[in-house]
Amino acid sequence: MNQVYNNEEKNIVLEISDDGYNAYLTIDKPEEFINESDIIKLIEQSGIKYGIDAAKQFLEEKGFVKEYGVPFPIAIGTIAKEPEVEFSPLFDQEKSYNNTIGNQFYLLEGLNKITKGEPLAHLFVTKPAKPGINIFGDEVETQSSEKILISQYIGENVEYEHDRGQIIATESGYPWIDDLGRINIKSHFVIDEEINIDYENFYLFGSLTIKGSVSDGANLKIDGDLYIEKDVEDSTIYCTGNIKVFGNILNCKQEGITAEGDIIFNNAENSRLACGGKISFEKNVHFCKLMAEKGVYGDEENSSIVGGVIQSGEHIEAAIIGNASMMNTEAEISISPFTKEKMLQLTKQIMKMREYEKTDTTEFLKMTEQLQELEDKLEYEINRALRNDDMVPKHILAFKKIFPGVYIRILKKSLNITESLERVSYSIVNNQLIAEEY
Repeated sequence: MNQVYNNEEKNIVLEISDDGYNAYLTIDKPEEFINESDIIKLIEQSGIKYGIDAAKQFLEEKGFVKEYGVPFPIAIGTIAKEPEVEFSPLFDQEKSYNNTIGNQFYLLEGLNKITKGEPLAHLFVTKPAKPGINIFGDEVETQSSEKILISQYIGENVEYEHDRGQIIATESGYPWIDDLGRINIKSHFVIDEEINIDYENFYLFGSLTIKGSVSDGANLKIDGDLYIEKDVEDSTIYCTGNIKVFGNILNCKQEGITAEGDIIFNNAENSRLACGGKISFEKNVHFCKLMAEKGVYGDEENSSIVGGVIQSGEHIEAAIIGNASMMNTEAEISISPFTKEKMLQLTKQIMKMREYEKTDTTEFLKMTEQLQELEDKLEYEINRALRNDDMVPKHILAFKKIFPGVYIRILKKSLNITESLERVSYSIVNNQLIAEEY
């Protein structure tokens, strides 16, 4: 309801709008002379402190002629200006994900695929928010802010980068725009069934949780993280993120299990595992080949490494290494074993491509560039080791016991274990491979 002020004679009316942005004066035709001090008194009484000059300018620009009984503006505030943004998606909306697809993975093949870090849309603030001032001199904030306005376009697995004026994917997956106009990335899928040979060439952008086991020649490539709630057997898996197996890894030979991030599991047997991060396990690693750039770590109480070859760029730790039967077991710390393994596999692929007359030139060049990047990375790590930039000594640690039959190597120093030792750690000290009690 408008605020209304009158003089004693009731022939001057000052009315203020509900929003406090405007004040109007109405003067009835007087029987006597109108005293200007009455108008000033009403203005003071109402609390008007701002906008009188703006009202005068408005009247002049409009050529407004004041008349008795007709209200005219006496004060005009400055209205707050709401921010405005410009939004333009960078992907084909006709090929977007939608919730009706569910786990019909074959329908994903023709959709837009976005990798983590890629831009999804331009989102620019074309007009910044500007607060207003009411006729009482109070600052009036806008109903919305630039931050709130931008947030209306941000859905799941995306973020806004102000400096670039872009919405960016925080996970790999499939982009879509929901009913509220927000950009989202569908980045996590769930499969409730057992995975087998029917998934021989399964490729997915985004993370995946498999409720069952993976077996019988399944071949999975996941651009994201992978969680397997049961066992993995006789399968091939490549993952750009982390792999966590809540059960066991069994008989995954040849290419085996590869992750650019970490690999976590309970037991592993007769399998090849390679990762760019850490390998962590709860119980046993038997007759496996393990390669981990950032260390191999078994549980301090329950883990054992028996047979096979363990290669690590950092520490190797387990409760027990080897066994009483003197099973041949190799534990080696070297420079970037995962990088070297990737170089080896990539070199084999390039050599195969050279054998064929009809080689995809684009793919060949891409693989050659990848090989060069790996070579540069390995050279950097070698130079870093030569400069002793990494001052933390690498160690091979048996929390409980190490048995004869174990061969250990740390960089250029090696040792065959000839007697059982308890709670022992091996490391390089003064250029010598020494054993210390843990």
